[in-house]
Amino acid sequence: MPQDATTAAPEAGLSMTPEDIVRDLRLYRVRYDMPDTSAFVRYSPNFQRDPDELTVHMDAALERHINATETGTFSLSELVNELVYAYINVHVFPDREALDFFVSGFDGGLIQVGFIGGHFDWGRMWMMRGRSNVGLPVAVFLGQRSAVNGQAAVTLVDHRHHRRGVRVYRAVGGAGTHVGEEFFKEPPADETKL
Repeated sequence: MPQDATTAAPEAGLSMTPEDIVRDLRLYRVRYDMPDTSAFVRYSPNFQRDPDELTVHMDAALERHINATETGTFSLSELVNELVYAYINVHVFPDREALDFFVSGFDGGLIQVGFIGGHFDWGRMWMMRGRSNVGLPVAVFLGQRSAVNGQAAVTLVDHRHHRRGVRVYRAVGGAGTHVGEEFFKEPPADETKL
């Protein structure tokens, strides 16, 4: 993470409500220029000129970029209107160890499914991770398909109190600046912590 990036203290992030996270969390849109003049865009919890964080699938020999440019920052509700034919799941964690555990299991699961004959369009599915501006470790997963009723969607999954995570927020794209659906969900009080 750049040294000039401002972030909240990790302790402050642990006490945030889902509403606070949705309001304050910013995701960065980064354009990576390739040697053949093409480019790809990724959404990240911080601007990474040379990302060293795990992506679900990235062939270093094929995807080595020559330049990176930050092209925008978005809150979760703003981000949904930037997407077309895509969905983003944003996972927030209490600490780096919980993030690493989740990502390694997710990546390992996809590799195993691929090994036994499953098929993924690997170039269109990826995850970036890092510390966010609200002080919490975040993993950002993008899938490029229409997620809900043919509309782009942004979902927040909170792993701070339940290891498996609880979906606490979703926004679905609408027309123009309108978010077609936006809701918060509180986890059940009797849900066991795993």
